[in-house]
Amino acid sequence: MFDVKMVVTDLDGTLLQSDQSISATDQNTLERLGSLGLCRVAATGRNLYKVRLVLNQESPFDYVIFSSGAGIMDWKTQKLIRAISIPLEVSIEITNYFISQNYNFKVSRELPDNHNFGWWKSYDCPELKRYVEHHKQFGDAVKIDQDHPFKSSQFLMFFPIESNQFELVKEKIQGVFPDLSLIKTTSPLSPDYIWMEIFPNGVSKAHGIEEICRITGISRENTLGIGNDFNDLEMLEFTQHSYVVDNAPEELKMKYLNSLAHYDDGFSHAVNKHLSHYPN
Repeated sequence: MFDVKMVVTDLDGTLLQSDQSISATDQNTLERLGSLGLCRVAATGRNLYKVRLVLNQESPFDYVIFSSGAGIMDWKTQKLIRAISIPLEVSIEITNYFISQNYNFKVSRELPDNHNFGWWKSYDCPELKRYVEHHKQFGDAVKIDQDHPFKSSQFLMFFPIESNQFELVKEKIQGVFPDLSLIKTTSPLSPDYIWMEIFPNGVSKAHGIEEICRITGISRENTLGIGNDFNDLEMLEFTQHSYVVDNAPEELKMKYLNSLAHYDDGFSHAVNKHLSHYPN
């Protein structure tokens, strides 16, 4: 019996090339996985709007986990099968608390419209400015109006990488809101910042994979995952065979199996180590 029945890959920095395309080699590998009957899953922090900028309905995936696990879509039918949101009263409570603590943050609307968001500036922060300027091309980006709250799907905070703010703020938030899931990720906009993604408890790429395992009947022991960043940690802990590409942080490369860099078809390199037992 072949040991891999599901292959899960992150997108940015893992599968996608620097121009956000899928290389011909990786495309062929994904298509071969499909011909062999393996389940192909993309697991990304991108919202659905941004997923559709790099994937179309013909892209060779069976499921897409987006917004770090808050949403799951059956990619062939385009049916949304999971959409987790933060209740309105909790969204209001978090927003008011963050403002009272003089935090900078953004808050996304509920899925699938979470490319629209509100933002709050308590002090000058180049990363917040970069984020708003970059993402307002994809949806509405408005200053938060406390008199007109909305149901949300995610909060996001920004921290200089050369500081201990992330851990201090994380501990503080967890003390006040123990039912939230706080995920660390590298900023795609600046090497000088890290982000804190804040979701309802139970939202993660790993929980998304677990749900797809339940739907398909595939065991966790028959999964392979490939990632490149800290927001892939729970996914890599969940999958049986876990790889990071060569452009991943050193501490992740020390913990998981290593593959080539994303621009050297690291996805295919990792998968082919396991496909060697499959018939051509």
